Amino acid sequence: MIAQATSVVAVILFIALFREQLSLSERLLIIVASSIVLTVCDTFQSTSYKASTNSMVAAEHRQKLVAYEQLTDAGAVILAPILGGLLAGVVAISNIALLELAGESVVLLAIALLDFHLISVEVEAISDSLILSIKNGLEYFKNDRYLMELLLFAVIANFALSGLEVSLPIAMMKELGIPANLYGLADSFFAGGMLLVSLLLGSFKMPKNYLLTTGRIGIILAGDFIILALASLCPNKLLATGIFSIGMLVVGACLAAVNLPYAMYVRTKVPVNLQGRVGATTSSVVAVLSPLGYALFGLVLGQVKPVWSLMMSAIIIFADGLRLLLSTSRVNSSI
Repeated sequence: MIAQATSVVAVILFIALFREQLSLSERLLIIVASSIVLTVCDTFQSTSYKASTNSMVAAEHRQKLVAYEQLTDAGAVILAPILGGLLAGVVAISNIALLELAGESVVLLAIALLDFHLISVEVEAISDSLILSIKNGLEYFKNDRYLMELLLFAVIANFALSGLEVSLPIAMMKELGIPANLYGLADSFFAGGMLLVSLLLGSFKMPKNYLLTTGRIGIILAGDFIILALASLCPNKLLATGIFSIGMLVVGACLAAVNLPYAMYVRTKVPVNLQGRVGATTSSVVAVLSPLGYALFGLVLGQVKPVWSLMMSAIIIFADGLRLLLSTSRVNSSI
């Protein structure tokens, strides 16, 4: 509630300040500052909301909730740049901010009417200091081997995926000479895969063995990377574009499917008072290796063709998925 109210105030201040006769640098400063405030508020709100779902949603409906959350995220990925591009050309930024204010105000009203205790859940009162709270959150992560295995998979897979992001445009546009519009079409299938699987996951129950499920998805993703690597050698541009499109559809589907086991485990197994800390720790750790992945695969592409960098990503993800499959029985027996 406080975070959303802060977002509303931030947008109001942006509108008030942006109408003044300011220099370009001052306007850019206002835009950056407002973006930071809104991002922080959205992150805080998202974390709080996810930690509250145990008391708002019955256990049998939580998988469907997570699937629909992913569906919403995928829809936003598709629609946001399209709407932004359309509005930016015909609507002044101050008027776009007014639309943002209207949306933020509606959300604030919805939060005010939301019942956060629809289902009774016992939660211990927290009186720890901030430093002790962080320490306890990290300690929980360290002691939960199941959660640690899922996190390790996410970190390694995210590192390998940076190879795809670096290699794909070079393979399609530079090596094969595929036009930018066809590359954009193939890349858009990624969000389509996320949308499709998120819809399906809202209707089907996921197996309870999250490690086994995640490991299998990792193996499928590795196979898809091999197909993408081989497609970079295809001399027919239209055929290569078709293969890349289907490959990106599978990548999006696998990522949507692999996110669900982790999200479900955190929502159902991690204590409510630690879920926010665990989520923030996960995001930070996963994000750490992304710049390293971009740098490493960028260096690799300076020495070899994209087919080999994509093969390298495939090997990393295959080893990651296989490791998880082999550790499943050991970790399950220790719980």
